[in-house]
Amino acid sequence: MDSSSQHFPPPTLTTANQPLMAPPTKNPRGRPRGSKNKPKSTSLLSQPVEPSVKLVTINVAPGMDVIETILDVARRDHVSLIILNASGMIKNATVCDSPQGVPTLLIGPFSLFSLTGFYLYNNQYALHPGATPPPPFSFGIKLCASHGQVFNGLIGGSVIAGDNVSLMVSTFREPNICKFIPEGKEVNNNDNNA
Repeated sequence: MDSSSQHFPPPTLTTANQPLMAPPTKNPRGRPRGSKNKPKSTSLLSQPVEPSVKLVTINVAPGMDVIETILDVARRDHVSLIILNASGMIKNATVCDSPQGVPTLLIGPFSLFSLTGFYLYNNQYALHPGATPPPPFSFGIKLCASHGQVFNGLIGGSVIAGDNVSLMVSTFREPNICKFIPEGKEVNNNDNNA
């Protein structure tokens, strides 16, 4: 048979509304080329995220300074902290009745009613507009003597554990310091009694 007698369909012309039709092809099977198991980028792998707030139990041995132990934990871990709970016996404590007060040494033994306060590591915090910068640390204590007399004040020196003292603290990094204004209250910067 002669090659001129073979019949070929005429070429398809396209118009503005019709695209050129391609002949049907087989669907590829398997993986596309170059998609073998490649090492994944470390930024895409889930990294363990350290929590921003941790609860920590601190046990202070008899004869040790409770406040120094708290500060040692904060400095060692580079964190700020706040005391949530405290219990135990105190041998002696140095307290003040005001921030500018003269420190007084109280000789115990005392039951520890409460220990409150915070420590800001290296004064690292974000201060929002209107908020007052806090002191780097502040601790208060309430003690009860064996005959029922209660002593309280700001800690102005050492607090020595009489037997095991147990503390629960919350540690955190770079807190935000904000000023809270209750709804309906106006801010009056000239009035010190507001």
